[in-house]
Order: sequence, then C-alpha cells, then structure tokens
Amino acid sequence: MHFKPYFLILYCLLTACTNTSTVKTVVSDKTITVEGQAVIKNGANLLARKQAIRDAIREASLTNNSQLTSHTLVDNNTIALDSFSLRTTALVKQTKVIDEWVEKDIYYVRALIQLTNNPSCAPIYRKKIVATAFPFSHPSHTSLSESNDLSPGIPREISNLLAQSGDYLARNKTHTVLFQQATLAPESQENHPYQVSEIINLARNNQAQFVLSGVIRDLDSADRHYTRGAGFFAWLGSFSSYYNNSRAITIDIYVHDGYTGALLFQHRYKDTVDSNFSSIWIPDNVMVGSVDFKNSATGNAITKIINKAAPEIQSALSCLPFYTRILKIEGNNIFIDAGAQERINQGDQLVVYRSSGAIHALDSNKEIVGLYKKAAGVMTITEVNPLFSVGELEAPPYMLGVEVGDWVKSW
Repeated sequence: MHFKPYFLILYCLLTACTNTSTVKTVVSDKTITVEGQAVIKNGANLLARKQAIRDAIREASLTNNSQLTSHTLVDNNTIALDSFSLRTTALVKQTKVIDEWVEKDIYYVRALIQLTNNPSCAPIYRKKIVATAFPFSHPSHTSLSESNDLSPGIPREISNLLAQSGDYLARNKTHTVLFQQATLAPESQENHPYQVSEIINLARNNQAQFVLSGVIRDLDSADRHYTRGAGFFAWLGSFSSYYNNSRAITIDIYVHDGYTGALLFQHRYKDTVDSNFSSIWIPDNVMVGSVDFKNSATGNAITKIINKAAPEIQSALSCLPFYTRILKIEGNNIFIDAGAQERINQGDQLVVYRSSGAIHALDSNKEIVGLYKKAAGVMTITEVNPLFSVGELEAPPYMLGVEVGDWVKSW
C-alpha cells in the first residue's frame, strides 16, 4: 500500500501522463496602487489616458480572485507540453488616478484601485433594453379559452421590473416575434457571417443596447385519468383525478447584445403546479401581472419565475459597459443618442469607436459584421438634453474617420 504513490509517479514518467492543476487565490475587498501605460497615437491623449487606466485595472485585477491553471504533458521522460492560463474575475469598485505623466509618446497613470469580489456592479448610466414576445414551442399547450397575454405579457413584466430598478430604459415590442421557429431558439436565423442578424436590426431600429427574448417551452397539463377497479375507493380516485391536475411550466429567457448579436444571458426556468382543474387554467382576458393572474395556480408560478428572472438578468448585465450611437455630426460637435434620461452628465468622457474598414466576403460586397470597430478617440460631453447629448473629440471627427452610426462606449 505504501508503494502506490511512487508507482504512479514512475508510471507517469515512463509512459505519457497528463497533469492538470489549478491554484485559486481569493481575497476580500482591498485597495491597491498600480501603474498603467498606453501609447499615444495621432495625438489622442485622452484616449491613451483611458487605455492606461484600463491597463492599470488589468494589472490590479491579477492580484485579486485569480485562477491559475497549468497543464503538463510528459511523454517518454520529456515534457511534450507545458502551458498555463491565468483568469481573473475581479471587479473594480472604485478607481482614482493619483498621478499621470507623459514620456516619449507613452501615457502613464498611477491609480488607487479598489477591488471587490461582489459579482454585482452599480451602473453609472441607464441602458436601453427592448423586449420581444415569448412564442410557444407548442401552441397546443394553451387553449382558445385561456388568456392570450402570456406571449407578450411575460417579457413585458420582466422589462417593467428592469425599468423599475432604475438602471434600464425599457421598450416593449412584445408583439414582435424574434424566433420564427421557437424550437430552434436562441438561434433566430441560419448562421451566416455576412448577414446582419435580426437582433442587431431590431436593436438599431429601437435604439436599444440589449434585446430581451424567450420561448415558452412547456405549459402542458397532465392528462386526466380514471383509477382502474371497482368500488368506492376506485370511484373516489377517479373523481379526485378529474378535478386535480398538474401543469408543467418551462420558460427559456435570453438577452442578446444589440450591437454584436452576442448571447449574453440564457437561463431555463421550470416549475410544476398541482391544483384543481379550473385553477391551472388562466381565464380569458386576464393580463400577466394582474391580481387575477396571480390568483391562478399557473399565473402564480409564472409570476415567481418573472420575479426571479429580472434580478438575475440585472446582475448578469450590470457590469457591462454602456453603449450608444452617433446620431449627427456638425463640425466638431458630435450628437449621441443618450441624454439626461440615461444619466449622461456634462463633462463625462466616452470612447468613440469607428469603422476600421469593412471586411468583405470573396467576390461580394457583403461585409463581416462585428469585427471592424476600433477606438478612435474620447469625446467630452459639453451639452446634455433629455434625449440626446453633444460632445467634442480631441481632434475633428473627419480627421479620425468618425461617422454617423459609429459606436460610443463608456469605457
């Protein structure tokens, strides 16, 4: 028994052995001082400053909540493969620049960065989200005499809860069905690298950063059956089964990024209700979110799913940057599709991303979507209106190649 460990080591050296080890470091909230740097290109000092701060944050994050994974392959007493990967999930709670300077076209910053293990963030800006209908995978699971508000009502209530949090501006397009074939969701169309997805088009047309969608996978009720046999107890069982039914509830919920079409959130919510025959059905003309809806067994279970999904979506999206688009350019003034309602303030600085040149398919003028944006400069907000804001770049927009429709990002 005592020789087994040594035998395994010897076997590993003589043959081929793979060893994977993981080292985790988890530290509570802390504040550290780090330096970051970035190259100044085309005189864009503000952009280099933001990139230097981001570099400092990256350096700081490596000291907190990091995971180092190593992978070693030994073959015939020789290391055939030795690799490692480093991942960090540290979140920044607060950043304060305490010093900054420029040397030989390199921007340096020294910053105090407070890191936290708390998975949620406090967003600075309100983000726009558009909600679409949740189609049924099996329309036969609901009857004509039952409420027809489930498909538009469930996403409407989720988006309303997100709006009530104060971090989102919700737009209801809950009569728009994103998935023509609900069984294939979350795929909205055949994958094609040269076509703009319906998700991107929908988000652009509704000035939204995120697209909420979903599918009602299951809402089937158990078949009523009679108990076999004769006598009082068999009759009682058959009578009870007729008036007491169960209903399975399965709802898939998705959130896509409206700028790239990327799937950011996907979760399946399931429940089962057991109640009398009349209670599992939602009466006709009853709206999701109403008292009558919650009083039914199925409506009550769906309400619990809605109340659970909204904060989970909020948590998943809270740390993502804020995006908007350029609406208009007049001289050096840039008009963006975000204003006071998004909590934009005078003096805020946002990064502008421009097209770096379209990538086309062979023998085609169709461009590949989502691979051609890069930071062009930092705009400083000079004027804020309820629905839009005006800002200026470090250099004239035409010199930086910035155009209407380009992206503006919080960092």
